[in-house]
Order: sequence, then structure tokens, then C-alpha cells
Amino acid sequence: MKDLNRLFYPRTIAVVGASDKMFKWGSYIFTNLLAAGFKGEVYPVTVSKDEIYGRRAYKSLTDIPGEVDLVFNTTPAKQAMEVLRSCVAKGVKNVIMITSGFSETGAEGRRLEDEMVAFVREHGINMVGPNTMGIVNTAVSLFATGSLVKPMRGGISIVAQSGNVGNQVMEWAEQQDIGIGKFVGSGNEAVLMCEDYLDYLCDDVDTSVVLMYIEGIDNGRKFMEIARRTTMKKPVIALKAGRTDIGAKAAASHTGAMAGTHATYASALRQSGVILTMAPTEMLTLSAAFDAMPLPKGNRVGVITLGGGWGVITADECEERGLTLPPLPAHVMEKLDSMLPPFWSRGNPIDLVGQPDRALFVESLRLMASSDAFDAIIILGVIGATKFVVRVNQMVKDLGYGDDVNIDDLGKAFRKLQFEFLDYIIELMEQYDKPIYPVALVTSPEDKMLYSKNGGKYKVPVYKTPEEAVFCLAHQYEYSMYLRQRS
Repeated sequence: MKDLNRLFYPRTIAVVGASDKMFKWGSYIFTNLLAAGFKGEVYPVTVSKDEIYGRRAYKSLTDIPGEVDLVFNTTPAKQAMEVLRSCVAKGVKNVIMITSGFSETGAEGRRLEDEMVAFVREHGINMVGPNTMGIVNTAVSLFATGSLVKPMRGGISIVAQSGNVGNQVMEWAEQQDIGIGKFVGSGNEAVLMCEDYLDYLCDDVDTSVVLMYIEGIDNGRKFMEIARRTTMKKPVIALKAGRTDIGAKAAASHTGAMAGTHATYASALRQSGVILTMAPTEMLTLSAAFDAMPLPKGNRVGVITLGGGWGVITADECEERGLTLPPLPAHVMEKLDSMLPPFWSRGNPIDLVGQPDRALFVESLRLMASSDAFDAIIILGVIGATKFVVRVNQMVKDLGYGDDVNIDDLGKAFRKLQFEFLDYIIELMEQYDKPIYPVALVTSPEDKMLYSKNGGKYKVPVYKTPEEAVFCLAHQYEYSMYLRQRS
């Protein structure tokens, strides 16, 4: 295992090719490090300036006082060897080669890359890339990629053979308040491979879920061995690109990856316990569920819905994904009989027949969560009601009635009730160690996917559709069964 601690937790960073000109990588990396508040020293290195953004610039790495833990190289490919020789002179052991123009471009690029590889291996240097987007470690405010995305700190770490894909996933995570731990764009993987990063993240205490965007794997046996070890400790969720002939050709021109047949990759990854997804959004949605909630201990699902049709759709989705909806226990039936109209469904899904009484949702959820008959619960309709209530009352006011209703106050009051219900869901998950999946159906622009309670052990992802919730539940159940079988 390669020691990557100083790569992800550097005390001092030098940016070779640092610039104050917009639209240059030397500016992107340097300004992002400063703007994000990296907790360490950052040194610009350039021969063209004495100062970059108020920081003294150095002509060479060897001019910097003290040790340098990590170097970002943003100079052209033809200068890469000169930079690496400076790293050896300075005693630098970690280099992020942002520079492109190597094996992904053809024979001459391959020759340059091979020369770099031989040199860094001889001198024991960890090199990310070349042709990489950069890295992130939220624990030390290290944000060094081509665009400044700044997701909140969390347990989801990303290894991506396309930095742009990884960066976009982090952008979505930032928008939805989903916490990210680390990110690395592995680029051409001339020295450090995707399995090396996975090996590191396996034992990383700040990482609870690993996401991987994969175009090709050179050492399949080594990857599978590391993946099998990692998946016993934490979920590994992967998107394998290059599934089609045209996609495989695109992967080869992108990072020089040999994509291989998708069926072979899929089989090997599944055998290693890796969870496969088909799209970046699926990857992020699923990782949020694993990072937020307990795993289901079985496949028995309880469903609560305000309207019957959504319950039917959810039941179909569960059945098609290997989940079951057991009948309601007698004590649950008896309690709900005393609260609901006589024409209620009297089964699972529990159809609240359009009764918007919050107490019905609270009691139904409590009964299912506390019952040994259910391993997980999906609840539809209570979250997201704020927008509906506000819209209806606004329509009444527009017709010239309801002057005594303050729409803003009404919206705030219902949002407060919604947050209180999400707090209640977290309390039930902590008490009974069961995942609960709320589905909003109606959302507002300000709504986030993930809700957390201060000091709470778990968080609540709020889903937009029943199929999204069932998708996450089914994969969490499969992973739970994988752990049980392996152990």
C-alpha cells in the first residue's frame, strides 16, 4: 500500500506555473486553494512574476524555505520532467500532474509519460495523473480542482477517471447539502491507479462510502482483491463507463483507458461487492442513502401513503426489485381502525385515504417502525405538503377571499411542521435502527435532498419519486445481504 497521507493531508503546497491570468490552470488551482481557506501554506512558483495575488512568488521549488509536501504542476507537458527533477532536489514525494498532452494524445505523448513514470518510480514519488482535474479533502479545506466547488464536509469520497464527472457530482452534492470527504481525479493513472486510491480510502476513517467513476482497469485482479476487502468495511458504488463500442472508443481517447467488455467488468465488480449504477445522478443519490441511514436487516417493507395510487406504484416497484410488503400485524390494524374512516385500505400499503391529519402519519409511522414485521418504511405525501397548502391559499386570496391569511407566515409554519416530522423520522431510525424513506412528490426550489438534525446519528434523504426511494432501499438491502453472506 502506498502512503498517500501527505497527498491528502499536506501541510505545505506549491503550485508550479501559478498565474494571475484568468482561464489558466495555474490560476484556477492557486486561487481555489486560497479562496477555500486551505489550512496550510501555499507557495506560487513561476519565473514570470515576483508576486501572485499578494503572495510572494518563487522562481523554483528549491527557493521555497522549508519542506514542501505536495506540488501541483500546471506547466506544459514538455516542462514536466524539469519540474519532477526539481521535486527530487526539494525532497517532494507527492505530485499532482494537472498537465495533459501525454498518453491520451498518441505515441509522442506516451513516450513522455513513460519517461515520467520511470523517473518517479526510481525516486519514490506519488504522482496523480497526468491529465487530472485535481483533488479535494474537505477535512483540511483542500479544494484544488479546475472549478471551485465547495461541498460541505461529509463521508462520501470520490475516485473518478474523469475529473469533470467527479467535479459535477460534487457540484450536485453542494446543491443538495450532501457531504463529501475526499475527491481525486485519477487522470491517466500513469503511476497511482484507481485501486491505489480505493486501498487508501478503505482504511480512511473520514470515508464512509466510496464512489468510483471507471473507464478502464489495468490490473483487474489487484482491483478485485482491494475491492473485496473494502466492501466488507464500507459500500463502494461505481459507474462503469464505456458500456458501448462508441463509449469505449471515447474512453480510449479521453484517458487512454482500455475499456474492455462491459459484461466482464460488471461481473467482476459485482463479485467484489461493488454496487453498479448506470448514471452519475444514481451514484450520488445512492451514496447519500448509504451515508445517511442504517441498513435494512431484511426485505420486508411497510408503505404509508396519503393517496392510494402512489401506494400501488410503490408496491409494484418493491415487488419488481425483490422487496416484499407483508400484511399488517393485528395490533397495527386495530389501532388504525380506531383512527381512520371505515373505508380505509386495511392493508399494506396503509392508505390514509386523503386524510391530511399529521397525527395519522405520526402514529402510522410509529406503529410500523416499532413492529418486528417490517425492516424498512417508505412514507409518501407528508413531506412536501407545504407547497400545496401555500398554493391553495394563494389561489383563494387571488379570488378575493382569505384576506386574514398571511401566505408567508403560513408557508413558514408548514415548513416548521415538515422539519419537525423529519426530526421525528431521525428519532425513530435511531430508536429502532431501521431506514425510513420519505417521498415528497411535491418540492420547492429551496428544498434539499438531505436533512440532518444537530447531534443526530442519522440523516434523512428526501426523495422526489417512489421509484427513487425503492431503488435506494433495494440496493441497501442487497448490500446488507452481501455483508451477511461474506461474514
